[in-house]
Amino acid sequence: MNYEEMNYEEWIKEHTKYLKENPPLDNNEWDKEILYEYLVYSCSIYTKAYIDKYFSRYTNDEILLKMLFDFLLDDNYDGSDCQMSSAYYIARMDKTLLEKYSDLLSEAGKNPIVARNPLKYME
Repeated sequence: MNYEEMNYEEWIKEHTKYLKENPPLDNNEWDKEILYEYLVYSCSIYTKAYIDKYFSRYTNDEILLKMLFDFLLDDNYDGSDCQMSSAYYIARMDKTLLEKYSDLLSEAGKNPIVARNPLKYME
């Protein structure tokens, strides 16, 4: 499909279809590359609602939480939208689960960039 000829509704449908066909969790295993894509796509107003709903099903998933912290705290992703999204979704994880990772949450909370500080999303 030629994306230059698409209108926004077609673009949204096409990308939402892609996301649905390529979930980051498959056979109970998270795929880091696809998870990265989901985190980046969550910054788009056109796909955010779908991704918010997707992640809302996994707020108790410890492996997901660890991966979100990995993206957020890894300097290799510095400047990537995935870090902002990771902070956002970390803030939406189950509070009891977050207590287990209070050291990582505290470390992430020291980030002076508000968009990459999960504590700012909890306020």
